[in-house]
Amino acid sequence: MSKSIHYLFDVDGTLTQPREKMESSFTMSFLEWIEGKSVFLVSGSDVKKIKQQIPHSIISRCSGISCSMGNELWLGKELKYKNTFEPPKTLIEMLSSFQVKTKSPVLGKAPFIEYRTGMINFTTIGRDSSNEQRLAYYNWDKDHKERIRISDQIEKTFPDLEAKLGGQISVDIQPKGRNKSQVSKWVRKNLSGKIIFFGDKCTPEGNDYDIYVDVKKNGGESYSVKSPLDTLKLLEKN
Repeated sequence: MSKSIHYLFDVDGTLTQPREKMESSFTMSFLEWIEGKSVFLVSGSDVKKIKQQIPHSIISRCSGISCSMGNELWLGKELKYKNTFEPPKTLIEMLSSFQVKTKSPVLGKAPFIEYRTGMINFTTIGRDSSNEQRLAYYNWDKDHKERIRISDQIEKTFPDLEAKLGGQISVDIQPKGRNKSQVSKWVRKNLSGKIIFFGDKCTPEGNDYDIYVDVKKNGGESYSVKSPLDTLKLLEKN
């Protein structure tokens, strides 16, 4: 089958439930679909977390794996590029203040800041929160919009940075332009063919927004999904 189409997928909320392993039924369907196709995974998480969630049987069939908001790109065992980012001390102090002052009814434990390639990930409730805590915070945040307020304050205070909602509990922070659209731009520059993107955080405050817009703006197709089941239904047409 032709590889003139390149399929780019977010992970959390698109191929798996947030921070969950890919369901076996989804894995079987995806393995059947992926045969002969060019597929890139594009996650805000690091490589270790991606491998915890996505089975090796699928990873081994992908053309590329991009992690940390597009700041690291692997083609098999070859590292194509890796960005660096040294967050300002004043940013870390601001994030610590957000954590201390949170009104969230869900309170986990440190770490609250995770340093990843070319970016940092921040949550007021702690990276090691349980799935139940994550869901409780996510539902609370939908009404109280704590993460949107945090993102807005970061971008207002640090004009050279961008802050986007990631997963259920966190904010992804990186230099402007160093978001997931780095991957679609790399594919477009280095590989011929059409790009099709699938993601669940495609609104302006979400961490899929930039790649969603970049693909559509440059002749590709972008799909906003609500769940892995949504993704499967769309793949039946592709």
